[in-house]
Amino acid sequence: MEKWKDDLKSFFEAQEVDKSGEKKADEIKSYVKKFFSGKVRPVFKKLKKELERYDREVNITIGDHSGAIEVINQGRLELDYKIKVRDIHPYPETLYQDVSGNRIWGEVSFREGAEKYSIYDIPEDVILENFLREYKSRLWALSKEAPGKK
Repeated sequence: MEKWKDDLKSFFEAQEVDKSGEKKADEIKSYVKKFFSGKVRPVFKKLKKELERYDREVNITIGDHSGAIEVINQGRLELDYKIKVRDIHPYPETLYQDVSGNRIWGEVSFREGAEKYSIYDIPEDVILENFLREYKSRLWALSKEAPGKK
């Protein structure tokens, strides 16, 4: 007959675990927000400043869950580069237009293999270098596809 007491005790202990999980989730959300405002925004601002020197229209959007930088040249989307976070791991998404006007989307990573960067340890340089690699490869591909180019 005392089994019901153990059952009730287990029920209340499980609720305490759920509450600690909620606290952990709130803590991670706070770190994600700091990641976008403290690491992603400064990198995107540097890129914007430099790209505008080359007559690019650059739009930056930073939110609590993602950051984006969009680069447009003469009305044409060159690259829409977003950084999102899955669990605590940031990853970039890219969107660009090919020569035919098709919009091509892709998800890439900052680091290959099992060792992924987290929002806690990714250096700003890695974000900057990844953007540049994606941007230059898109422009190179566009220049090779353009009619009349060889």
